[in-house]
Order: sequence, then structure tokens, then C-alpha cells
Amino acid sequence: MDAGLGRSIFTLSVTDADLDPNGPPFNYNIEGPNSNEFYIDGEGVIRSAAGRHGRGEHHLTVRVFDNGTPVLYSDVAVTVRVVERSSSPPIITPLSTTVTVSGDDVFPGGIVGRMSASDDDAADRLVFAIVNDADRRLFDIDSVDGTLRAVQGLDVGDYTVNISVTDGQSVRYAVMRLSVEGVSEDATESAVVVRLNSLTAEEFVGHHMTSFVLALESQLHVRNTAIKVSVTVECVV
Repeated sequence: MDAGLGRSIFTLSVTDADLDPNGPPFNYNIEGPNSNEFYIDGEGVIRSAAGRHGRGEHHLTVRVFDNGTPVLYSDVAVTVRVVERSSSPPIITPLSTTVTVSGDDVFPGGIVGRMSASDDDAADRLVFAIVNDADRRLFDIDSVDGTLRAVQGLDVGDYTVNISVTDGQSVRYAVMRLSVEGVSEDATESAVVVRLNSLTAEEFVGHHMTSFVLALESQLHVRNTAIKVSVTVECVV
């Protein structure tokens, strides 16, 4: 968790199997060497003691006492990460990708690409999300690394997905454009199969497919629009 000086950081949630009067109200205390840098109130809210701690990770032990006779307690470990307030918004790059299927077949779903984002604040943690509810019925995105997946079959056609990324303060948006294209039987029959034994489909699509197409374009002396790449996952039973 990130903490600003003098601010509420975290609220503990406490339960007790004992009935009144042996359960709540609870009493709280912070134990150990960092006890003077933070404090906890009667509602279980941990707060920073303004000016008493520096940046970095602070490891606390919170002791919670019940109202029973005799008084019983439990300890819980809490880690507080204090970082400098974000000073620059994230940058997200639009993505355009194409998936090729045979004829009028349906793309069965799977990885379609990976959104790229960066932030000048090294401590910021970026979170990706799909903006529109309608898009969430067709696609899902990994909130940490931006990998976008079609969660169901997609017909031949064009799709646009609005993606957001946030560093916890600022939000930026970009568009992923996906084209599902069908190819003729002639093109399918003249296709070349390349097997990559040590590379997953996710790694290939997310990190290597663009370079692969550019290399083919250079070697075959054709435009990249003439190259159709279809990724298939082989399962060995």
C-alpha cells in the first residue's frame, strides 16, 4: 500500500467467534521498532505519523485485543510502502493487430496482442482495464501486463477496444484495433508452417510477431500487407 504523510493508510477488518461481551469492542496497538512512525485508532485505522518516517517499506506488527476475560489477542503483519507522489501521467501506445482465419471461419479466441504503457515515475504501478462494458463481453485484459485476449469466437470483421491505464492518480486511454481477416483456399494451400518449439503463442504474439513479419517482408521482397500470419497452439497428448 502507498502512504502519504499524516494520512489514513489502511483499515483492519477484525472478526471474533465469541459473542458479546467477550468479542468487540476491540483495542489495537502497533508493536515493534516502527511503532512510533505510525499509529492506529480505535476503529482499526492505521495512520502515518506526519514527519516521522521516510520512503521505502515499513513492516509493522498490529496487535488486536478482544474484550473478553481473560483478554486474548492476535497479531497481524502489515507492510506499508511509502513512495513519492506521482509527478507524471502514464503513456499508453495504441495497438493495431490482425488475425487471419480460413475463409469465413470464426477466430476461436485467444491472445490478440499486448498494450504497451510506460511511466516516468519508477515507483508507480500501472493498471490496465477495458473501458466499455460491451467490449468486456468479447475481450479481457491482464491488468498488470496489458495482454489482451478474445474470450469468445470472433467473426471476420473489424473490432475496436478502448483501453485505459492508470498509475493511481492519472488515467490515460488508447485504442486497440483488431482485424479478423479470412483468406482464400488458394492462400491456405500455399501457406508455410513454422514451428517454434521453445516459444509460447503468448510470447510470440506479444513480443515477436511484428519483427517476424518485417523479416519476411525483407526476405521475400513483398509488402507486409501481403503477409498473413496465423498463430496455432499445438497440444500433444
